[in-house]
Amino acid sequence: MPYPFSHVCTVFWIRNRFSLEVCRYLQPADDAPQLFSSLVELEGLGRRPLSSEQDLKSYERFAVEDHVHDVIEKLCEIPDARREFQLGSGIQFDNHTNVLDEDEDGQSEASNPQRPRPDQFCIHRVDGSTNSLLTTVEYKPPHKLSVESLRTGLRPMNFWQSGPADTIPTDAAEKLRHNAERLAGSAIIQEYHVMIQEGLEYSYVTIGLARVLLQVPYDDPSTLYYCLCEPKLDANAGDGHSLLGLNTDIGGVLCLCLMSFRSPPRDQAWRNAARARLHVWKTNFDHTSGCRMPTQSRAGCAPSDTSYYRESMDSSDSDSHQATSGRKRGFSQVIACPPTQRSGRQAGTRQVQSGSYKEHAVQLCTQRCLLGLQQGGPLDENCPNVKLHRRGCRHCIDTGTLVQLLQQQLDEDLDHKCTPFGARGSYGAPFRITCAAYGYTVVRKGTTSQLWKEVSHEAEIYQVLKRAQGSAVPVFLGAINLTNIYFLHGAGEIRHMLLMAWGGDSATDRKKGTVYRREKLRSIQEIRSLGIIHQDLRSDNIIWNIELNPALVIDFHRAELDRPLYPLSEPMALNPLNIPVN
Repeated sequence: MPYPFSHVCTVFWIRNRFSLEVCRYLQPADDAPQLFSSLVELEGLGRRPLSSEQDLKSYERFAVEDHVHDVIEKLCEIPDARREFQLGSGIQFDNHTNVLDEDEDGQSEASNPQRPRPDQFCIHRVDGSTNSLLTTVEYKPPHKLSVESLRTGLRPMNFWQSGPADTIPTDAAEKLRHNAERLAGSAIIQEYHVMIQEGLEYSYVTIGLARVLLQVPYDDPSTLYYCLCEPKLDANAGDGHSLLGLNTDIGGVLCLCLMSFRSPPRDQAWRNAARARLHVWKTNFDHTSGCRMPTQSRAGCAPSDTSYYRESMDSSDSDSHQATSGRKRGFSQVIACPPTQRSGRQAGTRQVQSGSYKEHAVQLCTQRCLLGLQQGGPLDENCPNVKLHRRGCRHCIDTGTLVQLLQQQLDEDLDHKCTPFGARGSYGAPFRITCAAYGYTVVRKGTTSQLWKEVSHEAEIYQVLKRAQGSAVPVFLGAINLTNIYFLHGAGEIRHMLLMAWGGDSATDRKKGTVYRREKLRSIQEIRSLGIIHQDLRSDNIIWNIELNPALVIDFHRAELDRPLYPLSEPMALNPLNIPVN
């Protein structure tokens, strides 16, 4: 990924406006009940030094996040505030890793530098039973990234052209400045990289004693706006904002969250276009942090002056996982907050620009429908989409044509009639995708390039099990290699997909039933008779299909063949696994 530009951030002015609006709803009257923590409790949070990542993580949770959560919870109870800020049901603070970028045994990228993954701290918007990404945060404890490094290293610049050079200056003062620029630049580039992938407008980096608010404008993603906030200094600024709590950490995080509520994630086209135009800088924060500046104060203490109580902000905790060697990130210029009118213009166009997906509510095609498509058979009159398929009594295309149409559709627009749904597994994330031309709605299992070797093996196994499709395994349609990347929150960079029929739901509530046990055994025996040993017959991999009433076996990435690939006396005119097709 490339570099940003550093300017000063519109966040500064927007934050003050949001703070005043919050105060309008929550400003206490003379007889109002006490909704939040007492001053004594807040003072206690500032006594412990921030000497480790875990200290920072705990401090953020108890001193900042819990209070921000409580304020938004109270705002949600006020209908006008909930509507004005578009709050849904509230927010949730979560540790987060990309599931598909994590080794199955739970090992991190540190043990496998070929498979880097971001270790993020996320803030989610809660809306009933569903969560969606609001923003992400980067934790950098002050013993690794000091306030002095941020003050010296952050300045408006064309980062790609005039950022920190590879050659270290010999002059002492220049060397300190160079090291500060590299350290601060590495930290914000890590978060900028995540912002581009997740399609975020706002985010921030926190060290507990200071924070850097970040903004990526929609129409110029190569520019990164920043605002360095030091709560102790800001709260004593004498501008009147400290009396309202605007310059505290709680106030800052609260306002950034409220701003993010009105700025949904951008679409996949924006993310791919931004990624394509940005420069690449290989950075490793852990390596760079060896060039720390000397500090004039203690390495880190939670601010104890509670009258200006402002701690840091949420973030991602593990630097050891954050930037392995060769991790790509970057931007073009860093700017310290654009003029105020820019935010107004962006706010007016945000609805058009936003790319937060909404799952299209089209029902999935039946197993019988897609089996008929695969075999050139009749339409399934019980398929909920049969009217869209109909050009007669039979399917008018085959599976090869369907795969080609879906490939073209995804190449043109990754968000069109394609949305994630359901729970992600260790090797893939499910999507619902509809063919715009013929209305076929199928499941696609998306995965990353790191996992494609295993998942493509699964596609080959489905070919071997063709006779068992719709009986012991789901109907398999084919595979797609995406031209563009689908950036999926919580999963990673989706580049490959398997297309198949919807298998069914978890069989957990049926495990003790006689019918389920009988059908499970039948499906396993059918697969075994075709020469396949599954190797991972956990309950999660045996699902119940209400349409057909069998137990279907899924997830064949570990499966093995248990027969010769072909008879030695026969020629090798074979399928992808060199298995004769019966």
